[in-house]
Amino acid sequence: MPHGRAGVPGQGVHAHELALLTEELDHAHGAAGFVRLSGEPWVGKTRLALRLARAAAHRGWAVACGRAARDGTGRPFHALVDALDDQLAAADPAALQRLGPARLRVLAQVFPALGGSVPHGSVPGGSVPHGPPEADVHAVARALRAVLEELAGRRGLLLVLDDAHRAGWEVAEFAEHLLRHPPEAPVLTVLVHRGSGPGAGRLASLAHPDGAVRHIPLRPLAREAAAALLPEGLAPLHRELVLRDAEGVPGLLRALSDGEPPDAAGVPHSSLELACGPSPLAPSAPALDLGALSPLARLAADAAAAAGDPFTVETVAHTAPLPLGLALRAVDELHSEGILVPDPRAGWSRFRRPAARALVHQAAGAAQRLAARERALTAPDTAEDTGHAVLALLETAGPPTAAQAALLESYARTTVFTQPARAERAARRAAERPGAPPGPQLLCCQALVLCGRPAQALTAYARLWPRQEAAPPSAATERADTAVWTEAAVWRARALRLLGARPQARRVLRAVSAGDRAAVPAAQAELAALLLESGRQARGAALGAARRAVRCAPESDVAAHSHALALLAAAHAAQGAREAAREAAGEAGPLLSGLGPREAAPVVEAWRWLGEAVADGDARRAREFFRHGFGLALHHGQGHLLGPFALGLARACLDYGEPAAAARHARFAAAEFDRLTAYDSAAAARDLLEFIGRGPERNPENDFGIPLSTREREIAMLIGPGLTNKQIAARMNISVKTVETHLGRIFKKLGVRSRAEVVFRLGIPAAGSPPPDEECGPAARRPATVRSPAPGGHPPGSG
Repeated sequence: MPHGRAGVPGQGVHAHELALLTEELDHAHGAAGFVRLSGEPWVGKTRLALRLARAAAHRGWAVACGRAARDGTGRPFHALVDALDDQLAAADPAALQRLGPARLRVLAQVFPALGGSVPHGSVPGGSVPHGPPEADVHAVARALRAVLEELAGRRGLLLVLDDAHRAGWEVAEFAEHLLRHPPEAPVLTVLVHRGSGPGAGRLASLAHPDGAVRHIPLRPLAREAAAALLPEGLAPLHRELVLRDAEGVPGLLRALSDGEPPDAAGVPHSSLELACGPSPLAPSAPALDLGALSPLARLAADAAAAAGDPFTVETVAHTAPLPLGLALRAVDELHSEGILVPDPRAGWSRFRRPAARALVHQAAGAAQRLAARERALTAPDTAEDTGHAVLALLETAGPPTAAQAALLESYARTTVFTQPARAERAARRAAERPGAPPGPQLLCCQALVLCGRPAQALTAYARLWPRQEAAPPSAATERADTAVWTEAAVWRARALRLLGARPQARRVLRAVSAGDRAAVPAAQAELAALLLESGRQARGAALGAARRAVRCAPESDVAAHSHALALLAAAHAAQGAREAAREAAGEAGPLLSGLGPREAAPVVEAWRWLGEAVADGDARRAREFFRHGFGLALHHGQGHLLGPFALGLARACLDYGEPAAAARHARFAAAEFDRLTAYDSAAAARDLLEFIGRGPERNPENDFGIPLSTREREIAMLIGPGLTNKQIAARMNISVKTVETHLGRIFKKLGVRSRAEVVFRLGIPAAGSPPPDEECGPAARRPATVRSPAPGGHPPGSG
């Protein structure tokens, strides 16, 4: 069973791993046991060890918990002293007497509690010598094994050594001794350590021919388990951002969920914004627990966070500032703690989790952050880095120079699809230069649309559009200006489409000349998308626009070509041409899947059209398309697509027989459309949510309270398998017109508006639903499923 599946609500985080540990407790009654519990920082190792200690104490076991010194110093066997010194201080003198004078003499050099515990006269001279521990490690190990046996007795002893990767070599030697010579008592030893670094390597090398060492790796939680840990009342977008950024690490989940949303308007930040530059997280986000780090390593962590991923040791030394030798030692400690990992480029490092980097950077004081950022920007490895220079300009005041404005505009254009919120700030800074051309301002509007502020973008477009007509074109700049304004028209139309102003959007696209529209695939693609959303009467025009988009998108531009094919597939599906839709989707899907996240960023919406193309008849596949597109939009911070993807995902989950998931996604969609001020779409999401809340009625075969005639029940039962009106007519030997008449009566009696609603309301098994005995997901356990709308109908609010 994968460890990531732990954390089921009601059972606690990492419930599976806790069950494995308690199983080791049971086994230890027959023979002493040994467990290594490993994992990355903040994944929950210490909390799980404490839960095991409570479970053992509840069973009547003696429990001894200790950890290595957190500052890297400490006397030898510090972790064992921390765990056992109090036990020895409270031990029965008779039990200590049974250990014998020789063992007590050895142990007294390590454990302070034994200074007055040895009976007078037991040791020559009448006292136990104190001073620098010089005892032989093997002698201490043998004596400690006897102590464990004495403390365990018959009830058992749980010994937990936390941060064992930070303990000295002598603790590893003691562990090796226990493996070779297990205590003759019910003793379970648990070493808790990080999963990487030299200390972890020593512990990982512990082995035994009989498999006496059980290794339990603690991995990040699966999404469902992570979501169960989040507090109630989180805004839907904040919740999704926390789940994305924490990546299943419980410590990061707590830190991120306790803070305020990152932006007052709820605009999502891109994943890439966490890795470099000013932290997009709210200042109220709690700091991570870095108490295990030495002061030197903490200083290096702050410097690395200021520099941003990736970085070199030289950058850390320059930013801290530290001598290179100390910086090397500090970075090595951060690697051994699992906070840093090697970057693919040799000699470079990065934070294991970008959110950890952002939290570390945010935790530093404002003055400290500013000073560190200024030093980082002059480091040898970052001085020539355009991105770092732009990030510095974003933090300065005053209008930029011409060169700085050009740098800001170039950066914004490069990152507008992958970091739209930051690109908007860069474009806005570039537009602050007196006499700036409209390019940076139009780019700022595009970024506003992408990050989910279409109304604000339209206000800016309204101010800018008269400049297109007022400025007389020159021969040198006419073509470039035309391309800029054509691109702006596409994004202005996108903003209008998002807000439900489809007639205005069509007028904006119509104003683009026919020649320009053919030359820019994005314009034809936007027109096709607009027509697909414009209702049944525009389906034929949508198919024509999608075909033109395919023709004018060169195959060498894989992103644009696959986007056009996805639109073509959706247009065929809207026309009821399932085979043609599947063929186009089958061509577009592999092309889109072959794109990397950055390459796919400009055409993320293509995944929505793939989902729409296959929704009628393949709910499982549609759900995967919508889910993948939602993840990409969230990763890149493209807030304008989160609502449409969530609504499509809600319908697909409902079709697949997952009403609870459908309701969750519908609620998210409604909240996102409200944020966008797309109130018509928000109403559609709420209509769907209300429809889901009504739930399925009784099965029509029993006809309990549902006033359907026998013929109407027969026709209703044939809707579920996905038969068309023509196929139903052939099956029942009646005319298509008669089928349509009966369907109209069914709709009226049930109070629904589509075939999909009939299926859901009556609990009819849907097309593509898994058989009851087929283990292929939650739908296999739910009898009530619903398929996607047939060409003759739509779910509530779909057009």
